[in-house]
Order: sequence, then structure tokens, then C-alpha cells
Amino acid sequence: MAKVEFLFLNRHEVEALVPDMATIVDVVEQGLAAHGRRDVVLPPKSHIHLDDRYNGHFNVLPGYAGHIDRAGVKVVGDYVDNWKHGLPSEVALLTVYNPSTGVPLCLMDATASTWLRTGAVTGVGARHLAPADAKVVGHIGARGTAFANIAAIACSRQIEEVRIASARKETREALAARIEKELGIAARPVASALEAAEGADIVVEATRLEKPEVLLPESALKPGALLVPYGWVMAVDPAFPTAAQKFVVDDWEQCTKGGTFHSLIASGAVTRDHLHAEIGEICAGLRPGRENAAERIVFWHRGFAISDIVLGHWIHERARREGVGQTLLLWDGPDE
Repeated sequence: MAKVEFLFLNRHEVEALVPDMATIVDVVEQGLAAHGRRDVVLPPKSHIHLDDRYNGHFNVLPGYAGHIDRAGVKVVGDYVDNWKHGLPSEVALLTVYNPSTGVPLCLMDATASTWLRTGAVTGVGARHLAPADAKVVGHIGARGTAFANIAAIACSRQIEEVRIASARKETREALAARIEKELGIAARPVASALEAAEGADIVVEATRLEKPEVLLPESALKPGALLVPYGWVMAVDPAFPTAAQKFVVDDWEQCTKGGTFHSLIASGAVTRDHLHAEIGEICAGLRPGRENAAERIVFWHRGFAISDIVLGHWIHERARREGVGQTLLLWDGPDE
């Protein structure tokens, strides 16, 4: 007689279990390093495209992380107009599995953890690629991941000012107020991407454009700065990948399938020869990060399942230790 149970964690429980941002960055970096060592299985993302019907779509992210011996699948809806319904633009579920049996171990809300792990990847990029004396961050976009980006960057750099540009005045003002209240960093909303980026040491592009538009010209990024774009539609100058001294991504194969600079890859204007490294190779010590103060670096990350799995595993283990969550019975019966 076999019995299969798994733990269910709702959003409030997940948010109560997540560690501080410095720990999240460390956990995510370990997953990136495993990817750099090729101690992962990372199939391509798949998508359910409903943009022509609902201005949104589903992303399905499967993977396996060898260093923790856990598999997982995240399904996340990405809907631009959800704010009109009082919902976050991204709503996600993560399932964590025992890879030796295929049995599910945990089903959890992954909405907040998606923001946190995305921010943590930005933070890892800043740790290895930003100027050591970075003080000013320009953030283009005020979506759900924006606060996590700033919090994660602040784990490794002494940030003194954050400038926020977004399409909606109320969102950039709210984000600025939250940064000042919770992080103690001076923050100000600005009217344009250019105003946010000019003179900044680190620039993050997290827009929600419906069609390509150059909000940030190549000339706006000062020598020595780090640019971190991860919007789906290109909002920055297409010259960036070849004009920068280093071009870094999270997973090259994934980048050939879509995202900010995908059209350049598809046309052959950007090839793997332009790539300095995947960020995991840098985390694993296989490739260098920033090597001098003058080099401009572009770090394009699309996000992948390994980051979801390592953070989800950490949350699941803490839930087990502390007796949090609801145990659900999948089935209880004879083997077939």
C-alpha cells in the first residue's frame, strides 16, 4: 500500500517563510553556480500564448538542480493588465519533486518568490559585475520585481540614490516611497528612462512594452556602468550587446528563444562569440566578472527554473522544520 502526500503552502505562508534578501541572493547564486558547472537539467521554457486574447500568457519553467537533488516546475501567468483587476501582473505556482521517484513534495505559491528570485539574480549580477563603488541605480519600470532588484543590489553595494522611471506616475512614486521606508535609500521618481539612467552606476530595465521602443540609447550608459535588461520586448538600444566590453547572460540557449535581444540573435547580429560568459560560469569561478573600473557590462537575464527550484526548496525545508503548511493527500492505494 503506497501513500503519496505533499505540502501545500499559500502565498501568506510563503511570504512568512522566505529569508532575508542577503540569504536569498546567496541561495540563488548557489543555483547559478550549479548551472555554470552544468550540474543542472534545464529544458527550454515553454509558453501558452494568449496575448492576442487577454494581453497575457503563461510561462512553464521545468528543471533539476543537482546540488540539492530536487526537480521542479513553475507555471506563471504574465498578464500586463492585471493591475486593473487588483492583481499582480505575475501569478505563479511552483511544484517541487523528489527526482528519484517523481513524487511531488510541495506545491506552493510562487508569486512573491518569483519577484524575489528575479531580484536576487539582478543582485548576483551586481555582486560580480557592478562597479565596486557603485552609488546610483537607475531603475526603468516599477513592476513587481523592482523592489527586489533594489534590495538585492543593496546587499553588495552601498547604494545612495535610486531613480525610478515608469509609465504610470503612481507606481514610480509608490516604489520610491517604499525604497526610502524599507531600505533607507534616497529614491526619487523621474519622468523618463533617460533621466533615470544618465550618470547611474547600475541601470536596470524592467519594462512592460507591447512593442519595441528604444527608451535607453547606448550613449546614455556611462563608462564603467552595468546595464541589466530583462524586459521581454526590447526597450534599450540594440547596439548594447556588441558595444559593451562584456556581454553576460543567464542561459544562452534560453536567450536564443526569446526576450530583449532575441531579434538580434535571430538575425545573426549577435552570436555566442559576442558572449563573455553565462553568469553561472562567473559564480562558479570559471570565468572572470568585472576586471576593471572602466568596462561597460551588459547582463541580460531571462530567469530560469533553477532559481525557482533552489529558493522553493529552501522554503519547503523551512516549512517542514517549523510545521507550516497543509499536508494534502494525492492518493492512498495499491501500486499499479
